[in-house]
Amino acid sequence: MTSASTSTPSTTPSTELSTPQPNKKDDMSNVMLMDIGEHCSFCGQIDFLPFKCACKKTFCMQHRSPEVHSCPQIDKVNSEKKMEKIVRESIDTSHLPSSKTLFPDRRNFKVELKTTETNPVTVGTKMQKSNKSALGKIKKFFEIRSKKRTEKASGPAKRMIEVSKLKTSSKGDSRVPATERIHVWVQVIDDESNLDKIERHPMFVSRSWPLGRALDSLATELKLKNLNNRTTDQSQRLFMFRETKSDQFEKLETSKRCNILKDGDSLFVVRGTEEPTNQ
Repeated sequence: MTSASTSTPSTTPSTELSTPQPNKKDDMSNVMLMDIGEHCSFCGQIDFLPFKCACKKTFCMQHRSPEVHSCPQIDKVNSEKKMEKIVRESIDTSHLPSSKTLFPDRRNFKVELKTTETNPVTVGTKMQKSNKSALGKIKKFFEIRSKKRTEKASGPAKRMIEVSKLKTSSKGDSRVPATERIHVWVQVIDDESNLDKIERHPMFVSRSWPLGRALDSLATELKLKNLNNRTTDQSQRLFMFRETKSDQFEKLETSKRCNILKDGDSLFVVRGTEEPTNQ
C-alpha cells in the first residue's frame, strides 16, 4: 500500500521596495519660487519687481526708462507724459487750502509746550477760571475770614474751655464708645456763596476709623449729598481739610486714620474738584 505524501509549498513573504513619492508641497514651493520675477528684456537679469513698458516688454529697475532701452514707443510715452503735465497744470487749485494748514508747525508746538511747562498756572489763576475747585473754595474762605477776623488766636487755657464745651454738645454716630471719640469742629463749604456766614458744627468721630469713613459719617450727620463713590462728576466730590495754624490748612487723605486728629481740631468738608494742595 503506497501512501501519497502531499507537499505544501512554503511561502516566504516578499519584501517590496517602496518607491518614494514626490513631495507635492516641495514641488509647489519650487514652482512658486520660479514664478517670482521676470528676466529683463535688455540685460537678461532677473528682477523681482519687473516693469512692463509701453512696448510690451519687461525691464529691470535699471533699464525701465524708455530712453535707456531705446524704446520704439518713446515718442508715444513722452507724448502721454506731456499731456499728463498739461492736465495737471490746468487744474485750478488756488481755492484749496495749503498743505501747511493741514499739519501743525512743530516749532511753534515745542515753544508753546515749553511755555506751559516753565510757567505753570498758579492756584489764583485757576480759581479765576473755575469756581469748582475744592482748594480754590477753601482758600477763598480763609482769605475772607482773615480780613474779617479781629481777635487773636485763643491761648491754651481758652482752648481747654472750648474743648470742654465741644464735648458736651458734639454729635455723631452713637455707636462709637465715649473713650474712642475725637471731638472736632466741622464747617461745610458747598459753594462760594456766603463764605463769611458758614456755621461751625460740633461733631465727633471714632479714632479707629479711616478718615474716609469719618468723612462719610460727617456727611450723613450733616445731611450732605455724598456721591464720592457713585459719581463721575468730579465737581460733586467731597474733600476734607484741617486747619493747622491760624489761616493755614492741610488736605486730609482719606486713606489715613482718624488718630492723627485731636480734640478741638477745626475740619472743613468741601465740595469740588481736586487740585494739588501746594502751600
